[in-house]
Amino acid sequence: MATDPVCKMTVDEQAPAGGKAQFWGKYFYFCSKDCRINFRRDPQKYVPESAEGKGPEYDKSKTNESWRV
Repeated sequence: MATDPVCKMTVDEQAPAGGKAQFWGKYFYFCSKDCRINFRRDPQKYVPESAEGKGPEYDKSKTNESWRV
């Protein structure tokens, strides 16, 4: 069993109702689509620093277009 990082509900890892998402190499499981969407908007809000490790800061101002050369 896993804990939804958004609402803290217990979620079955084998069949998460809201699906799963990967962040900093770790999978997170969700009780609903809404929780998954909220997590994807701002994952650092829900992930403790110890779980995310030492990576670069997430820049929300970047868009798909800004990465093109």
